[in-house]
Amino acid sequence: MSSSATSATIKELLMGFCLGVANIIPGVSGGTFLLVFGIYERVFLILNQINKSFVFKCLELVFYCFRHPVPGIKNVYLFSKETDFLFLFKLAVGTVAAILALSSLMKYLLLHHFSVTYSLFFGLILVSIIIPIKMLRRFDVWAVICLLAGIGLTVWVSAMVNPYDKIKIKSDHLARAYQVQSPSATGQNTVSESGKMGSTVEGYSSRYYLYIALCGALAISATVLPGVSGSLVLILMGSYFDVISAISELKFFHLETFVFLGIFGLGVVFGGLLFARLVSFVLSRFYNATMGFLGGLMAGSLYALWPFKKTVIMAQQYVKQAGEIIRLENVAVQTNVNVLPTSHDPVIVAFVFFVLGGIIMMCFVGKEAAASTEDR
Repeated sequence: MSSSATSATIKELLMGFCLGVANIIPGVSGGTFLLVFGIYERVFLILNQINKSFVFKCLELVFYCFRHPVPGIKNVYLFSKETDFLFLFKLAVGTVAAILALSSLMKYLLLHHFSVTYSLFFGLILVSIIIPIKMLRRFDVWAVICLLAGIGLTVWVSAMVNPYDKIKIKSDHLARAYQVQSPSATGQNTVSESGKMGSTVEGYSSRYYLYIALCGALAISATVLPGVSGSLVLILMGSYFDVISAISELKFFHLETFVFLGIFGLGVVFGGLLFARLVSFVLSRFYNATMGFLGGLMAGSLYALWPFKKTVIMAQQYVKQAGEIIRLENVAVQTNVNVLPTSHDPVIVAFVFFVLGGIIMMCFVGKEAAASTEDR
């Protein structure tokens, strides 16, 4: 490989890494980075090549590789280079590397520094609303209606999806599955003093597996849109923490984690293939209304990202980690009810991170607007 080809590969992997960072941090849009890097249309052109004949061609190449490995691999390489899927593969490698590297950190921040982390997200989103608004070709009545519709939809979803309810249901499911009884009811614990039990059943229901596939499809659909974050969609649907927790636990090599992420990944793949064409169609036919709606979604999401939430103390919470049930005592769980900060909240630190989030996003707004103008 020549030095120019090597440098191009490194550049493409770094672009993918930035996309991964955008995908795991709510408020930073993968679509925004695609515009900043000038590869937005290129990625869509690659995805839009996928049809029935393309799938049959891929299957033909795979079968040929089994029969003739060396020339088969060469043919696969040439085909991926010809269709530009080699470029997409490099982006994907960089993206996955970033997500794997940052998932544990994000899980820790949400568990131990919730208000401060959400303050950063709030600042990122607040400034990034400028992106779809600046991309409006005209600020007409339809744009305003779509903007208000986006705000109303996001606030409604945020009010309906209570993280505490989901955590409570999941904890109760694990408790029942392991036949764990309350100490107040029996006078004794059926859990060992370490708070752990061996794993014998799955921690996720079949309904939740279907739901997480839908979350993956919607998240990837949001990711390809300029200004909208896939992670933000996961937060609104109440599955963000579950996804990053599963990614951070890959190192334990537990089957359930791989199944969970595999189903989420299938949703991402099918959602990406389906919505790539849908997004192209909508943007070409209803560009202005779509941008107004996206701006509304982001403005409404500020309700969900308010850093200070009503906190409920769970006397006992059962969680599954690395294939074992762990019983946690007196766990503080944030609800979806926004409250004013109290003297016990880290208000000053939260404000600093809010400002930091705004400054970070300002660094991208100007570049993204310039790139989107060139594309149009």
